Amino acid sequence: KRMWKEIEAKGRWEDEFWHKKKNGDDIAVRLSVSVIADDDGKVLQYAAVLTDVTKRKQDQDRIYYQANYDALTELPNRALFHDRLTLGLATTSRTSRKLGLLFLDLDGFKLVNDTLGHDIGDLLLQEAASRLQNCIRSGDTVARLGGDEFTVIMPNLTDTSHAPLLAQRILDSLAKPFNLKGHESFVSGSIGVTIYPDDADDANDLIKHADSAMYRAKE
Repeated sequence: KRMWKEIEAKGRWEDEFWHKKKNGDDIAVRLSVSVIADDDGKVLQYAAVLTDVTKRKQDQDRIYYQANYDALTELPNRALFHDRLTLGLATTSRTSRKLGLLFLDLDGFKLVNDTLGHDIGDLLLQEAASRLQNCIRSGDTVARLGGDEFTVIMPNLTDTSHAPLLAQRILDSLAKPFNLKGHESFVSGSIGVTIYPDDADDANDLIKHADSAMYRAKE
């Protein structure tokens, strides 16, 4: 409907969409349709040009992924974490609900990394990331800031007690042994929790307070 409306108004239309080839493969296509009319403006025919733009779309997706996701754990990285937190705060400020922010640091990760090697350390981070994702609610965001530091954004909190409850669920999950290529390893976690707008009214202060609370927990 949008296509025909624009063709009638402007004489041409173009857009991109995903299509399926006969063999079932997905292909990204740019379709351009133009009106061919006579001198009196009577439509004689339409010219449609299809262009395969799959590689450009794939390149765009790959660049976006590399810019926003952690290559090791496939979690959102620091940049996407900040975007999601800013968006969450903006949404929360328009409602009567609250937002929880958790900062998590793995205790004992350095020992595993130093004694068993970086490959095992990477497996530990991947498994920890998976456990974190299994703990959170739908709509929450787990991100890896770097090293063994993770964050959880909890938007739309109706009850602030849900944040420490989630933190305890994460700690319980991390307390279970990690089986890493035949090596049984144990780590624990230190978590700092802060609530918007109770503890801070902007992203920077919220991050600072969550980070401070996490280091207090580690001590």
